[in-house]
Amino acid sequence: MNKPNLNWFYLHIALVLIVLVKDYNGTLEASLDRFEKKIGLYTEVDTTEYEIPPYYIPPIQDDIPIDTTSTFAREI
Repeated sequence: MNKPNLNWFYLHIALVLIVLVKDYNGTLEASLDRFEKKIGLYTEVDTTEYEIPPYYIPPIQDDIPIDTTSTFAREI
């Protein structure tokens, strides 16, 4: 019987170990940012602040009549 080629398996194990060690040391994010810049996928970090909307439209309004002929209303 032929021996299986385990090169891809060992490559994945090595990559997982590298990612785990870099994450434990706190250098994973910086390394990924540099890699993304190198291949052109980097996007700036979103620094926008959350703003409260000027108004709120409730999803259900009591003044709108309910259509009692619909099949959904019959199940309720």
